Amino acid sequence: MPNKQSGKRFRVPWRKKLDENDLPVTLPVFMAYCAVARALRSFNRNGTKSIVTLVASEDFYYPVFAEAARFFAAQIWHSYRFAGNVLQWSDKNFRHEAEALRDERAILFAPPSYEIQEDDRLLSDAVVPLGSRTARHAQAALRRAGLPVTSENVDLLLTEPWPRLSRAFQDRRSPLQAIQRLRSLPKTIAEEVAEPKGSPTPAGPTLLEMHGFGSLIEWGYDLAKDISDFKAGIIPWRDVDNGVLVSGPPGVGKTMFASALANTCKIPIIYGSASRWQEAGALDEHLKAMRASFAEAKEKSPSILFIDEIDVLGSRGEKDRNSAYMRNVITALLQLLDGFERREGVVVMGACNHPDRLDFAIRRPGRLDRHIAVPLPNATARRAILKLHSGVTMCTADYEIYDMATEGLTGADIERLVRDARRAARRQSQDLNSEHIVSNLRPLTKLPESYLRALAIHEAGHAVVSFELGHSPISRIKISRHKVDDEIRELGYVEYQPPAPQRRTRQFFENAIATFLGGIAAELEVYGSFTDGAGGADESDLNRATDLATALAGSLGMGHTLVAANFERGDSSNLRLYLPELRREVHDILETQLSRARATIRSQQPALDAVAERLLEAGELAGEEVQDIIRDHRRSIVSLAKPPRRAGM
Repeated sequence: MPNKQSGKRFRVPWRKKLDENDLPVTLPVFMAYCAVARALRSFNRNGTKSIVTLVASEDFYYPVFAEAARFFAAQIWHSYRFAGNVLQWSDKNFRHEAEALRDERAILFAPPSYEIQEDDRLLSDAVVPLGSRTARHAQAALRRAGLPVTSENVDLLLTEPWPRLSRAFQDRRSPLQAIQRLRSLPKTIAEEVAEPKGSPTPAGPTLLEMHGFGSLIEWGYDLAKDISDFKAGIIPWRDVDNGVLVSGPPGVGKTMFASALANTCKIPIIYGSASRWQEAGALDEHLKAMRASFAEAKEKSPSILFIDEIDVLGSRGEKDRNSAYMRNVITALLQLLDGFERREGVVVMGACNHPDRLDFAIRRPGRLDRHIAVPLPNATARRAILKLHSGVTMCTADYEIYDMATEGLTGADIERLVRDARRAARRQSQDLNSEHIVSNLRPLTKLPESYLRALAIHEAGHAVVSFELGHSPISRIKISRHKVDDEIRELGYVEYQPPAPQRRTRQFFENAIATFLGGIAAELEVYGSFTDGAGGADESDLNRATDLATALAGSLGMGHTLVAANFERGDSSNLRLYLPELRREVHDILETQLSRARATIRSQQPALDAVAERLLEAGELAGEEVQDIIRDHRRSIVSLAKPPRRAGM
């Protein structure tokens, strides 16, 4: 008997309750999904074979709408392999067209800037306008996220730009936290510093396209708003934050950020470099080149003067044959930063890799008194950097490989990766696509299950000991399932939140040492031995515990003597080498705290096993989940937070 059902799934997605088997989507993706489902209403039948072009309006952001289209496609086509057939016409190449024809399924977006050609219409079964988001979409998204459906929340979702919504609402963050973060950086700041419609597009990126810079982005928006107010005569220049020191490893994009900041502020940028100033020659020429950069910035004010490699100036406290020369240079720079030569209208942005080498006077209030460190980009930022340089959006499986292979890379590394991928595409006479990017990634080796279990046991040991001793709240715990070939790097780690203000007594430091040794303790209790990864490298668990024990006994006056001393971390190994008594005391501290950590692991073995098993399943856990697991499986025992009293103490 023929089936008389139409095969329709649902015509009004905001009235359907999505079950747990559906793909996870964020709130902005769900809003875009509602718009896509409305446009494709007539194609919303199970197993439909069609190639449809959606003509986008100005209210369009491809990364969000692409995820929404993949979600829609996965429901009507019942196969995630077709989710890769979601493209925009400006990125489409011959291979994509061949795959769409082979699979007889594709959703193609025509962005506002793209003019549809006759060939595009011939390929498409239909060309359908894609409407803007509506209040009904926002209301449905709020209900699905469990947020109050208020007029304020609806207005926020309808007026915020798609990129801001996409950055705020992420899988790791609750919808309520996302709403709060959106409101913590008022939309008016981004709007007032953005280019108005009809004005020329700035050469290069703006802050909206910068990713992985943390609090530096918020500072940049604040500066742009202040400069806008200064231009309008609302505030005087003394109220503008006109000096900042930006530090970070080479390649994180400090120079690119400075350019994006100038574009966002709509002011010129003058590039200076401490090393290039020095290349001018003798001291007089060196000073002349430095003053010329400041004079140019003053002439073009309001402006940004970007000083790269400022840490090569060093400190006036250094003693070598060039110390007199560099003292004169640093003194001249201090005069240019303030002194008698005021710099009204000039924002000085210094960039360096080693801020600790910079003369303290340069960072004095009124000069470069604000210091912001730029970390290596996380997975989300690395994806955005890839999109910025390549314009390619990859499928979920390719992104997983990309995330693992690019962990620890900088923005410059990813830019080089894209250059290599473009070269490979040119050699094959193809447009750049995800296959070229994946093929140029560093090769990965999948770790065996037994190795992963040992990693999970080790990291779970840190978490359990830290929780039981009440040392620092856990923010995240992670293990990697793959290893980059021929590269030594940590394959698992535990991140901690900053501890609450407290008295930093001997017990505080002993708890920290025991936490460092928690991974070794777990391995010893489960396997009877620990691996070489626990020691050797500067940042390994055993090295950090040893350095902290050395400081406790040798410099803080908390050992067998009240004598205190100041020394750098690199000096601790020499102290242990040449002071046998200190070495023995450090050994005793480590041995005692390792015994405490092992006793904690033995008493909380069920909690250790539960955290390790869940970590093996997920690969990454939030701190709240780790703490909940420990609470659910821990045994009630006498607190081990207070170490045993030692004789003579």
